[in-house]
Amino acid sequence: MGDCRYCGKSAGFLRRQHKECADRHERALGSMRELCVDAALRGAGLDALPDRVRDAAATAGIVLSDAEMSRTLAEGWRGAVEAAMEDHSLSTDEKRGLNLYRRRFGLGERELDESGHFELFRMMTLLRSLVDEGVIPRYDRKAARAKFGRLPFNLMKSEELMWVFPDVEYREQVTRREYQGSSMGMSFKVAKGVYVRPGTFKGRAVDSTSMEHTDTGLLGVTTKHIYFKGAVKGFRVRLEKIVSFDPYKDGVGIMRDTARAKPEAFGMGASNAWFLVNVIEGILDMDDVALPKSGAPSLEDLVEEEPGDEEDGGLFIAGAGASA
Repeated sequence: MGDCRYCGKSAGFLRRQHKECADRHERALGSMRELCVDAALRGAGLDALPDRVRDAAATAGIVLSDAEMSRTLAEGWRGAVEAAMEDHSLSTDEKRGLNLYRRRFGLGERELDESGHFELFRMMTLLRSLVDEGVIPRYDRKAARAKFGRLPFNLMKSEELMWVFPDVEYREQVTRREYQGSSMGMSFKVAKGVYVRPGTFKGRAVDSTSMEHTDTGLLGVTTKHIYFKGAVKGFRVRLEKIVSFDPYKDGVGIMRDTARAKPEAFGMGASNAWFLVNVIEGILDMDDVALPKSGAPSLEDLVEEEPGDEEDGGLFIAGAGASA
């Protein structure tokens, strides 16, 4: 006989839980998450939130330690970022709420970026600056050097670096040729175990194409180009010379505006892919690409800025397409 892991009472032969106890536990967890997500998106009711979360937990007999409460609050912030993604916008109120929430509960980047959610928040902040405000943030080169080392891109003076993606797989279309065919003629026995077949071999060349991973490296996007530098490949492509994008679940494909262009793709994950496409489209849609001056706010400054009385707005987020 086993005991229920939730209530501690007998659960029956070879059973570890009562169905009603498990359902009650899941409802409590859902309620706790919903409370945190709502508070993070609105930035309201933060002082009373811990007590409300504990009350919701108590309905299923859950007692939260301080460490567990901190993890629950961090999970709620990450859930709020996901919710902002689902409705395809990051409004002023949502950004304000997310910042108030993490400051109120002392949640740092390490706790919040467990699954890349703080990086996603930085991406959405950059897109908001481009799309809604028409402002290009100053790239923090000191922070970039600390994260990536010396960047291998020879940038032009007339462009600003926007973002750098690490560990990007570069894929290009490769054509391989092989010959297929058969011999013609009949076989004649000339001795025991020995046969001769006079005739000819008739064959034809067959070409096959496929997208193959040829290098891995850093991908940078600026106000004028995308740059790639790997172990064997290094190039830049002017944004206006990209004819089309092909979004995949695990990356994005491009086609250049050249006579001998072949499909290329960058394997970089779904969130990075939609972000890259939206940054490029945001830059190309700007009437005047004004580069930031020395001392202008960096992206880190925009992420950390104090909530203001800005007008509400949103940004469009492109969805991912079929898998590559």
